[in-house]
Amino acid sequence: MSAPNSEPLRKQERAILLSFLLDLAGFLPTIVIAVFSGSILLMSDLLAYGRGLFTTFMGWQILRSIRLGRIQGYDYGTDKIQAFAGVIGSALYLGTLGLFAIWAIGRLFEPSEPNYTFILLGVLFQSIDGASSAWLWQRNKRMAQLEFSPVMEMQWRANRADALLSFAVVIGLSVTLLLRDLPWAVYLDPILALCFITYVGLSFLPILANGVNDLLDKTLQEDLQLRIDRRLAEHFDDFDAFHGVRSRRAGGRIFIEIALGFDSETTMEAAQNTVRQLCEKLERDIPGSEVRVVLMP
Repeated sequence: MSAPNSEPLRKQERAILLSFLLDLAGFLPTIVIAVFSGSILLMSDLLAYGRGLFTTFMGWQILRSIRLGRIQGYDYGTDKIQAFAGVIGSALYLGTLGLFAIWAIGRLFEPSEPNYTFILLGVLFQSIDGASSAWLWQRNKRMAQLEFSPVMEMQWRANRADALLSFAVVIGLSVTLLLRDLPWAVYLDPILALCFITYVGLSFLPILANGVNDLLDKTLQEDLQLRIDRRLAEHFDDFDAFHGVRSRRAGGRIFIEIALGFDSETTMEAAQNTVRQLCEKLERDIPGSEVRVVLMP
């Protein structure tokens, strides 16, 4: 059976697949140019491509499994699975940036002159790659805003980082070409790389922190709990026993489960009417919530 909201998931799945195919198409040219250029910025792009290929493929598989209903058995929706994918993808990218930083620092102490012919090829290829990543960045960001998804949230941030990386590489390589006759030009690559790492690393920390929070078993905030209590008080005479509230956040949604008991003399129609009114009121009071009432003896 297909998961709810299959059409938004289908669009997100296709968007992730497109990112994967574009990364795959650019991987081989990047390897050839990077190896023969000797540029740290171009060599570091191999790490970014490896990260991109892994995370986009993993995200596509997860969204596809959710859409086809292969991932089941989660009481609070499939957003937990997407949050987990977002955390893994963000952590991998931050780890890649750490390796990039170590590499750049090493080059500051042991600079080497690159091959300027392949540097020029790198400028042309990175310009195309940057334009492609910028387009994906805007496209996937709009899609993530229409239908919240931790996977899409991670993906558009990755596309943004890829676009900025490509343009930073273009600037760094262009300056290196223009100033190649000066003795200190060999330090431009690692210096620009370290500046980039600082910016992108800081931009990825919020999504990583939010993903970790989603994975934790957190209950509702006090103000939301008060809204639930107020609605229960309104219907105090309609049910016989209150057995508690379970709540959890998952991605952009809030899942609420209320356990109520009804007197044996209460008709099924009356109980269903109480349940319907309670759910409608709470979902109106708490945007993005899904409320379920469980009948207890």
